[in-house]
Amino acid sequence: MYIHNVFVAEEMLHDIDVVGEVSGISVVRGHAYFTLKDKDAQISCNSFNCAKTYVPKNGEMIIVRGSVSYYEKNGRLSLNADKIVPYGAGILAMQLEELKNKLAKEGIFDASRKKSIPPYCKNVCVLTSTSGAVIRDIITTVRRYNDVIDITVYGVQVQGATSAESIVKALKITDKLGFDVIIIARGGGSQEDLMPFNDEKLVRAVSDADTPVISAVGHETDYTLCDLAADVRAATPTAAAELIAFDVGKIKKDLSDFCERAKNLLADKVAVSARNLDMVSRRMLVASGARVTAAKAALGISVNSLKGAADYAIKDKRAKYEKSVIKLGAANPVTILEKGFFFIDGKDGRVRRISQLEKGDNIIISSSDGSASATVNEVNTDVKSNTK
Repeated sequence: MYIHNVFVAEEMLHDIDVVGEVSGISVVRGHAYFTLKDKDAQISCNSFNCAKTYVPKNGEMIIVRGSVSYYEKNGRLSLNADKIVPYGAGILAMQLEELKNKLAKEGIFDASRKKSIPPYCKNVCVLTSTSGAVIRDIITTVRRYNDVIDITVYGVQVQGATSAESIVKALKITDKLGFDVIIIARGGGSQEDLMPFNDEKLVRAVSDADTPVISAVGHETDYTLCDLAADVRAATPTAAAELIAFDVGKIKKDLSDFCERAKNLLADKVAVSARNLDMVSRRMLVASGARVTAAKAALGISVNSLKGAADYAIKDKRAKYEKSVIKLGAANPVTILEKGFFFIDGKDGRVRRISQLEKGDNIIISSSDGSASATVNEVNTDVKSNTK
């Protein structure tokens, strides 16, 4: 148990790669058992649930990734395989897997980093070989739908030791030119032919680009790290063209249909509004007629009330006027004179008191039927003595 725990605790014996030749392989109930050996040593290997990985053949060179285990019951040391790949291609695949895991942990492939492709691209840049059939396929496909998209071809190497560097350089240049989208395209090929599109610098450049990038590398079954880092992966270059090539004819038809629907909808709304307006007008006419009738009745009542008030006021004023005329008539000097009274005017005007007169004054005596001049012969202010 102690020895087993030592192997479990030792991190150096976990997730290790061992290269060797397969010997004595057997598969029992879905588990593979074999010996991995070279000229100097050998080790027993177990591949539990081997259907999940590669099952090798006797004599084949393979790479086994797994952990060392010690089984106490028979005192046997073995390697429990998690993954098996053929040697050669396996080395390349394992290196690629390590790079993929590394970039994935950094979030290079995260969906949150991906940008949307504009629905109506006007300026498109294609990074590909200028001599291959890829660019012809892309242009032919796009022109089948419209002739308004401007396609700029930036020639790059798509195969060979320097191709990744060529694509990275072109991508950094075109990313600053204001294209709506950049397509990195290459036709099919072997795994070795497509390896430049797994280059770490290229993958990072694709992820860091400000312009949306479509990766269209190889055939439908081919996958590269460039595909994973791009904003959109197209199965083939033709599929990338289909993705950006919006149908102008369909758009025109859709716009025409939309305008026709809008016109019909507007006509319906106008008709409904006209009917509603007519109904409202009718209701307003009825309502206004009733209000006018009510207003006329109220106005008639008000006029009669005002007329009655005016008649009463006129009668009252007339009575007061007649009283005033009577009072004025009674106070009229002419009326007084007709009763036998006289007005006397002296040198200082109207004589109101005897004391205003002096002996010898010339006076004028006025009555209702005329006037007379006289001279004062005597002034007597003693009314009592005068009455005696």
